[in-house]
Amino acid sequence: MPDPSPPLIAFADRSPTRWSAAFEGAGLRPQQARNASKQLAQQWYAGGVPWQTCVANLPKAAISVVPALVSPPVVLQLAHRATAPDRTSRLLFGTAEGQLIESVIIPSERGEARGRTTLCVSSQVGCGRRCVFCETGKLGLVRQLSAGEIVDQLRQARHLWERERGVAPPITNVVFMGMGEPLDNLDAVLAAIETLCDDFAFGLSAKRITVSTVGVAPKIGAFLRGTRANLAVSLNAPDDARRSALMPVNQRCSLGELKTALVANLAPGREVLFEYILFDQRNDSLADAELLRAWLAGVPARLNLIPANPGPDPALRQPTRERVWAFQKYLLDHGVRALTRHPHGRDVGGACGQLAGAQRDQLARLAHTRADHAGRAVHGGRAEHGS
Repeated sequence: MPDPSPPLIAFADRSPTRWSAAFEGAGLRPQQARNASKQLAQQWYAGGVPWQTCVANLPKAAISVVPALVSPPVVLQLAHRATAPDRTSRLLFGTAEGQLIESVIIPSERGEARGRTTLCVSSQVGCGRRCVFCETGKLGLVRQLSAGEIVDQLRQARHLWERERGVAPPITNVVFMGMGEPLDNLDAVLAAIETLCDDFAFGLSAKRITVSTVGVAPKIGAFLRGTRANLAVSLNAPDDARRSALMPVNQRCSLGELKTALVANLAPGREVLFEYILFDQRNDSLADAELLRAWLAGVPARLNLIPANPGPDPALRQPTRERVWAFQKYLLDHGVRALTRHPHGRDVGGACGQLAGAQRDQLARLAHTRADHAGRAVHGGRAEHGS
């Protein structure tokens, strides 16, 4: 018996450049393959053209090849949107099987016509890392997102933002800081980044993409070799005991192992962004700042200080401004490049650590509604049968 045909691959799971090579391998001439890939990508990602129309618009030679290789891209369903007074917008997307993920559009802090607009994307449904300050961790890991599902968050967010941004900057930056641990879904994340940077798709610079990890040390080398995107590491404590209490990953990948992995794999000229959430009276003393400074020594680094947002543990509170400033000043005075990052989207549950709290509420409402509808359907069916 002949070998079965290979399964079709969703268009957004590969970059347009890789599709060009696949189309050429299927018999198109190089220029035909390149043009077909470019046309599909530009119409789908930028033009908002329905997929079947994208395919129908191809030249005849390409139409004979594309359907045998490509399945339609994944399309997420926008289930809910909430916008804060600062225009930060939390987007709740539904997957094909009804799971919910979140993305956040974060406008520039520096005025309407300057700066940048950033999209925060999810890489998993839920998260298995269970950091105690993070709402997403309470869900546990449900499943990985495909590269296409990651990419579609940007495609849809861009179309939404372009219709309403006015003179505000377009979305030019992407951060993998939404639901999920990106390094636990590394292949899909790297494939998505490749599409985000492809000139036929979104054309983003890798320098405008940041991937945040809790510090999965064994995968840091593969990430740094696989992309020029920025690496951000969520640190949040200056010693193993407190970091293990906040972040279970530290029980398997200690601060020492994390630093070794970073130093061993960072190429010359490349640096790491560290994120340090400040919790009142937990990790925000000047002694803690000194421990943090000492740990950072020898690592090319920038540091973002993030005053804690309300999360699942009410005991983890935001420090006073005075404690935040004193912590930052100590680091600056001792040569550490440290900035304080102000929260965006806290009013709509879109700030750091808050994603999925609203999602759980939404899931509960959807489950209740579905159960109610199912009950009515059963009741109605019985009535019909009885009559």
